[in-house]
Amino acid sequence: MEGWRKKLEESKWKSSYEENDYGSVFYGLVRALKPKLIVELGTKNGYSAFHIARALKENGFGNIHCYDLWEKYQYSSCPISIAKENLKEFINSGAAILKLKDAKDVHRDFDSVDILHVDLSNHGEILEQIIPYWLPKVKSLIILEGGSEERDNIEWVKKYNKQPIRNWLNNNKNKFRYIVLKSFPSLTLIEPIK
Repeated sequence: MEGWRKKLEESKWKSSYEENDYGSVFYGLVRALKPKLIVELGTKNGYSAFHIARALKENGFGNIHCYDLWEKYQYSSCPISIAKENLKEFINSGAAILKLKDAKDVHRDFDSVDILHVDLSNHGEILEQIIPYWLPKVKSLIILEGGSEERDNIEWVKKYNKQPIRNWLNNNKNKFRYIVLKSFPSLTLIEPIK
């Protein structure tokens, strides 16, 4: 068995991305785009960060800055210690850097990034509070958790009357091009218009 597959089996993921192997999507995008700097907002257990860092290691350069509130988030289901354990190899090599910080303030820490990944219990309102600051800073790609009709209809989006991600995408389509990978929980790939 390959080393990274064994690490996945031994990890404590609990990621909705895992069911449809979105890790391979993250890995493939990073291998193809060859980014130097990636920022992830909402790391939780580290599933996507693991695959991103694995691809960075294969590329031979670059790092991912992972931001989350972990146990300080009121709806948290993961302490930072689990993310640190799951990403230990990449933290030790410098490919992954974990930081406890509110996602709404992270844009101030960077002048530009190659890729931004946002997985913050996404809905239209939170994306409107974050993405406009990042659009001029992202060189290649923004990856959002969600964007499909199925994801927009999950219980908490309806219960708390949150703006569907699809509505937010359509309201901003003059600012970027996008495609939605629809398998739940879905991923939206955004290319900013420069």
